[in-house]
Amino acid sequence: MNVSDLSIGREIPASGAASAAAGQRSQSYALPSHHLVTHGVVLGMTGSGKTGLAIVMVEEALRAGIPVLAVDIKGDLPNLLLTFPSLDGPSFAPWIDPEAASREGKTVDEVAAATADRWRAQLGEWELDGGDVEAFRARVAPRIVTPGASIGEPLDVLSSLSSRSSLWDDDPEAAHDQLGSAISLVLRLAGGDGDPRTREHVVLTTLALRRLEAGQGARLDALLTDLLEPPIDRIGVMAFEQFLPPKEQQALAQKLNALLASPKLASWLRGSALDVRAWLERRGDKTPLTIFSVAHLDDEERQLVLGLLLDELLSHVRSLSGSTSLRALVVFDEVYGFLPPHPANPPTKKPLLTLLKQARAFGVGVLLATQNPMDLDYKALSNAGAWFIGRLQTDADRERVVEGLSGSDGGLGGLEPAVVASVLRNLPPRTFFVRDVHKKPSCALLQVRAAMSWLRGPVTRRELTRLHREHGGAKAAEAAAPAAGAKPATAGPEQAAAVQKAPSGTVVMTTPIAAAAGRAKVRDKASTVVPDAVPPAPPAGWATYFGRSKSGAAGGRCSPYLAATLVVRARDAKIGLSLERKTTVVAPFDAAGRVDRSRAMFVDPAILAGPMPPGSTFAPLPDGLSTKKDVQAAERAMRDHAATSYALVVDVHRDLKLFRADGETQEAFAARCRAEADRRAREEQTALTAKSSSAFAKLQSKLEAKDRELAAAQQAEASAPSDFASAIVGFAIGKQVGSRMHRDRARANADHRKAYDAAMRARDALEQAKVAYDAEVRALYEEAARTAVAVESVRMLPKKGDVEVTAIGLAWFPEGA
Repeated sequence: MNVSDLSIGREIPASGAASAAAGQRSQSYALPSHHLVTHGVVLGMTGSGKTGLAIVMVEEALRAGIPVLAVDIKGDLPNLLLTFPSLDGPSFAPWIDPEAASREGKTVDEVAAATADRWRAQLGEWELDGGDVEAFRARVAPRIVTPGASIGEPLDVLSSLSSRSSLWDDDPEAAHDQLGSAISLVLRLAGGDGDPRTREHVVLTTLALRRLEAGQGARLDALLTDLLEPPIDRIGVMAFEQFLPPKEQQALAQKLNALLASPKLASWLRGSALDVRAWLERRGDKTPLTIFSVAHLDDEERQLVLGLLLDELLSHVRSLSGSTSLRALVVFDEVYGFLPPHPANPPTKKPLLTLLKQARAFGVGVLLATQNPMDLDYKALSNAGAWFIGRLQTDADRERVVEGLSGSDGGLGGLEPAVVASVLRNLPPRTFFVRDVHKKPSCALLQVRAAMSWLRGPVTRRELTRLHREHGGAKAAEAAAPAAGAKPATAGPEQAAAVQKAPSGTVVMTTPIAAAAGRAKVRDKASTVVPDAVPPAPPAGWATYFGRSKSGAAGGRCSPYLAATLVVRARDAKIGLSLERKTTVVAPFDAAGRVDRSRAMFVDPAILAGPMPPGSTFAPLPDGLSTKKDVQAAERAMRDHAATSYALVVDVHRDLKLFRADGETQEAFAARCRAEADRRAREEQTALTAKSSSAFAKLQSKLEAKDRELAAAQQAEASAPSDFASAIVGFAIGKQVGSRMHRDRARANADHRKAYDAAMRARDALEQAKVAYDAEVRALYEEAARTAVAVESVRMLPKKGDVEVTAIGLAWFPEGA
């Protein structure tokens, strides 16, 4: 076997998949690594061994010295780091779930010992042992990258905004895509819509592009400065203020300012830059394995972050020289939702499709894995040279695969579609039907070898942190530390915002309030009145809150802010949807003592949970709260601010009349849409079956009648005298009798042919009706699949009457905190 071949299992005789279930051995199946240059697709339902096959292929690629970038959606791929050369119980014990062991009535050590014995036996069946595991472990240089969290190696996902990179000169299209993805992520983190078609996205992209083209950085603080004082007059052909009116401009600025001061942003900007080139570079004699884990993110964050990753990967691929050998492998496990069929177009779809079309020329292979062929765009499937198909859930899934294989390069390798469908229907676990266009013959049955990594299942956040540390993650994090942290604004104190870390290590939001504190003073009154040592009593029915201090130090003067908890409701009668959200708003007072709505911001209610600062003094209440009418006006100002600035965004499927519930993941909602679309398709199939059954019955009855007529004609023909008998009778008895017998024979022959033709026409009519019925049923489910993905995000704005103040009070924040 060639050193670059990937030994992923055994080939099973094509006589049937049952031999795999029986453990029948056959010859080793070696996949030449360069065959993956034209990419691969792994399909299989839960329990098919799909993820196990992907992990085995990663192991083999790393053993062959091929760098791997693995995108982990569910938390399975970190199993690659669970390698125990000693294959004994104590190695497995720390990773055994005590509760699971207890449910089995066993101790952790007992379960660990049994697991080690089982794993050792499985490896032994493939002539592997602890030495092979040790050699694999010693050869690999792993890293776990976790954008938006420090459970692994953190990542500055907005590093592309820090400065103008060479990508703008080498590949402007990829640079524009990367910029668009970064701005989408910024808007999403700020609580807005990341759709590139929105005006907010267009404005920020234009401002960032202007800075980058001038060789400057376009960090958030710089963009906020440009947004408050636009350096350009026009967007396209429209005046800037016409394209983005001042009210919306101010609302966007408030969102960005709140984001800059939010602890959430720090986790996205802490760490090293997004640099795929560095991740795939060999480290001495070790082969790099980078696991890019997004299992901890929500669905939209995954889409945006992976869009950035794929744009960066695409730019790296385009910078390489051409190659026909596999120089890197990109593995994308559970690609559902990231490469969907038309018309869905998430941020990951374009770069993924481009990679599948272009990366092969540069020696970079892509391996996609998913449970359902309906999850993938047809264009993606047509670009894959190697298919690995395991057990599938439904006949429709199997038909889709057979159809895709039949229409792709190489087809079914000479096999009949019905044969392939039968094989797929009877596949046991860990067995795959393989179609490799580069092999002769192209089709085979594969039994996947045991993985050297322990396939434990998804790892938790805590376990991921432990794996990260055990495999040198702490050193990587220290090396990345200089790049960590969010940059503070530099446009002056009014735009300043930063994320500070308190001595306890708790990240707290500080500077939006601090930056506004000087402006929020009631200057005239404060200059003549001595502050109190206790906060003034708030208006009747109002609460008193204390904001957290940046340093936690006692003493200093505190200024008042208006804080309200609001319930915001919105309705859309067209789709029959009603939503309700709770939010917290904080607003300073202006010099006249009125609520300054222009600087109000939506905040995390946790910032109002601080203790009363000891030794502090408190400014007097503003004049704008001196009467009951003033108090009512302040409450109304908070309601009006939410009514004009707070939008409720929800995923909706209009045709199916479904919407994504609070707490429901995007995958769960998509599954619910598919289930509803399938249910409707089944109802239509039931109606179609009822409608067709009578027609089938008539055609079947007609066929049976024609078959009876044919049988009678055959009997009559058999009973008719032969030509030889007619001639003998004519010679013996008379020519007239012989002629009559000859005519009877000819008539019987003609009746037989006529009855046969009629029977064949009846049979064809029934078969055509069945084919038409099957086509209609297939069309129903194909339409259901297309319908299921037609999900859109609906932005609902509340009316003033739909905003309710459930709690209100004064929040005191130290000046300069």
